[in-house]
Amino acid sequence: MASTMSCSWRVVGTFQCSHTFIRHASTASITVKIPPESPKFIDIPRAPQEYAYKKPHYKGVLPSPRQIFRPGKTDKSTAEYIAAVTPEPTTTKTYSSQKDKALADWKSRQAATRRQNLREGLTQLHQRKVKSDRRMTARSAFRQAEHERRIHEPEREDERLTNPSIIQALKRDSSNHLPDPDREARVIKMKARFEAKESAKAEERRIALHSLYMNARDFIVTEEALNAKVDEVFDHEWFRNYPEHSIWDKEGFPDTVQSMLSELSSSKRGNAQSTSGYIQLTKQRVERIGEELTGGKM
Repeated sequence: MASTMSCSWRVVGTFQCSHTFIRHASTASITVKIPPESPKFIDIPRAPQEYAYKKPHYKGVLPSPRQIFRPGKTDKSTAEYIAAVTPEPTTTKTYSSQKDKALADWKSRQAATRRQNLREGLTQLHQRKVKSDRRMTARSAFRQAEHERRIHEPEREDERLTNPSIIQALKRDSSNHLPDPDREARVIKMKARFEAKESAKAEERRIALHSLYMNARDFIVTEEALNAKVDEVFDHEWFRNYPEHSIWDKEGFPDTVQSMLSELSSSKRGNAQSTSGYIQLTKQRVERIGEELTGGKM
């Protein structure tokens, strides 16, 4: 079947048209021309795994569902419980105006909808729970039966034929363990290492406790000390008594690479600056020796 339409004009040139259109009954798609720069220009067979279904990833985590039917509690699937939690109205009221009556009717319809939803929800949730418990029980029974079958199944034919060629030293069962001649020495080393770690931890805890005790002299533990500190910090004459405005003014700027290099070069030349640095280093070393001798932070 085809429909034609003809006309009397022509186009002179390479393309000629008699304005005769032929519409075929075929529904096959027209082949699209693919340019050479397209990746589909050369037909390469695709692997089946490339089109495997990929499970979509959803952001977020769903909360755990509530356990409505708890064992040992009230059975919420019984008709008595459903009737008790969804009681029907027992009284009727009369209203003076039509507006109040319409509002009361709307509220009663909403209450009836909530009662119906609660009844259907409890019933369907109980049916779902029974179905899931039955499916879980069947799956557990199948796994247990499969486990018992695999435990008590007879020896395979290939194992029976190859067992005589295996030497006894390579065979291992539940009562025969591999020899470990260095076990005792390894256990002693592990025990000593564990005791050394525990003693190091105890020493760190003792040092931390002693440091806390030494620093506790500056803690504010009373209301009078807190008031005195607040008055000192928020005093109007603070900037006059303490001209520094920041930690850099109080403690000084940190040492730069250039300052450390210059200090090192001056120590080699024996300048006075190197002597002050040596005095500071000696003071730190003496303080560290005192801490080691006294067993705590000074």
